[in-house]
Amino acid sequence: MLPVSADGDALPQWRSVLYENRTLASAVTAAVTGTLVGYPFDSLKTRMQTHHYPSLLVCARRSIAEEGIAGLYRGLLPPLLTASGAKAMSFSVFEKTKQWLQRHDPHAACDPPLGLPNFQRATVGSVALTAAVAGCASGALIATLCSPLELVKVQMQLARLVEARSASALAGPGGAGSAPPEASLAHGKRAPPPRWSASNLSVLREIVRRRGVLGMCYGLNLHIARDASGTAIYFASYETVKELLRRLTGSDTTGAATHMLAGGTCGVLSWLLVFPLDLVKSTMQSQVLLPSSAPAFATSWQCLRSIYGRLGLTGLYRGVSVSLIRAFPIHGLNFVVYEQVRSAICRLAGRPEC
Repeated sequence: MLPVSADGDALPQWRSVLYENRTLASAVTAAVTGTLVGYPFDSLKTRMQTHHYPSLLVCARRSIAEEGIAGLYRGLLPPLLTASGAKAMSFSVFEKTKQWLQRHDPHAACDPPLGLPNFQRATVGSVALTAAVAGCASGALIATLCSPLELVKVQMQLARLVEARSASALAGPGGAGSAPPEASLAHGKRAPPPRWSASNLSVLREIVRRRGVLGMCYGLNLHIARDASGTAIYFASYETVKELLRRLTGSDTTGAATHMLAGGTCGVLSWLLVFPLDLVKSTMQSQVLLPSSAPAFATSWQCLRSIYGRLGLTGLYRGVSVSLIRAFPIHGLNFVVYEQVRSAICRLAGRPEC
């Protein structure tokens, strides 16, 4: 049976299909918008994490001088093509998991023990708990599916810097290539692009050639840990702030200003809490195509201890400025687009927003 509008008329086929897939359509639109706007910042973040630059401004200036603006979009194609699918799947899994938790809540008809919240979303605590559990499930699934593409993206973003570091390792101590790659770039010596960086497919082939098929899963455990925890914090903080603002205003609905504030808050908070894990992930993944003679970390724990031992707590947040600068506007925009497109589809179908 086709859905009907508020006045009881049957919806046209295309409106019916659009309404039934409103979460997918809204998430895809938000994903493409956010990726195009935020990718240069993500590229700078990766460079700041894996190579030493005095500041974000220096990193941006040197990167643009050496590779142009287009260099900040290296590796864009995989996330652009997959972001829409990943975002759509993430939001779909999130929404479906919330509904499943509500239907299968063992404490739906009674109070949970110790005064803990249930999954009925009647209180702020319940909203936060439900969103956190659903977000964790969504993040773990998406990370598992997208980890090889994330690995390729990191190699494309760092291609020239990795090649310079490889040359340094092959030259040996005191050799011509012993200076840090960013030091040579600072003096105008353009590092040649590595042969394997011609395309995303060539990067993937090079990873398989050097590391085998399982090399595509290099850093998978860190990726899952980052996305499961980060997505749980992300959705929980978004829905909590949105619910608090809704209650403060005494309204049954929320507008673009609320979505912008809640989205920006959840973006900043999630990055602050998971950034050290993201730093270790990027650092570990950046070494997948280094030659065997290059210094490398055997484990993520060794990587974490080394960074903390050399740079202290601030070292674990190297490059965080880029993420925080982009977090509020990008994630605020993400949820504004998502909620507005979803609302527009519901209005077009003449159905309530749900």
